[in-house]
Amino acid sequence: MEKIRKNSKLVFILLLAAATAVIWYAVFYFEARQNLLVTFFDIGQGDAILIEVPNGNQILVDGGPGKAILGKLGRTLPFWDRSIDLLVLTHPHADHLDGLLEVSKRYHVEAVLTSGAEHSIPEYQEWKELLSAKKIKVITAQAGQRIDAGDGVMMDVFSPLNDFSGRSLKNPHDATVVTRLTNGNSSFLFMGDAEKSLEYRLLLDSKFQILDSDVLKVGHHGSKTSSAEEFLAAVSPEVALIQVGRKNRYGHPHQEVLDRLSAVGAKILRNDLDGDIVIESQGTGLEIKK
Repeated sequence: MEKIRKNSKLVFILLLAAATAVIWYAVFYFEARQNLLVTFFDIGQGDAILIEVPNGNQILVDGGPGKAILGKLGRTLPFWDRSIDLLVLTHPHADHLDGLLEVSKRYHVEAVLTSGAEHSIPEYQEWKELLSAKKIKVITAQAGQRIDAGDGVMMDVFSPLNDFSGRSLKNPHDATVVTRLTNGNSSFLFMGDAEKSLEYRLLLDSKFQILDSDVLKVGHHGSKTSSAEEFLAAVSPEVALIQVGRKNRYGHPHQEVLDRLSAVGAKILRNDLDGDIVIESQGTGLEIKK
């Protein structure tokens, strides 16, 4: 009987210690969430960006290739958090889509933002079927939409400029979902894999769009098909972030793009060299964390 009492006391102490650890973890986690956090994951040759709003809302822009995003989210979010408020698929290529498919299987997802353009890869068909089966709300992106993420954080949709719903395109990059996130005086422009043709269209519509942004997620992993000089001049980013895999077979980022980014005075950050990159916005300025 004495042994049972000792064991019961030990179990109680261990449970109390575990509960205390969880409470302190939650305290530190929510204190750290007083500002907007934007994490650009080192996901390989692909894009994956997690936006954490101080009110607890979370937006995931693309998911990268394969299942690596699951490990990234598992290490970034608290263990009890198994929901994502919004998934943004910039376009249905595997290096942006595959991870979102895995997230959709394992997390509760409130809504998805996508251009609606079709693609023949089996992963895209599987993803559409999964969204339907789980009754996840699908929003067709169109320029001019505004998403209120809470606490004054806004996401504006700049592209697509046309309705691509149900259309199969020769180049899916033409229907890239381009968004601009603002928090007070801080701004992030997420270009997905948008190429120069789309950049020029945005420039032509610049009287309706505010392209100037503090942080530019460089289009198409730093490919020479993107980041035109005129476009970069209009954005005039303080920070240019390139999501690119180590020793990728495409040669991204191309040197001419790096030169153009340097010419506009941007601080260049790269996932292949810098790993995961976190940018914190207080609304009045930015802090880069690695």
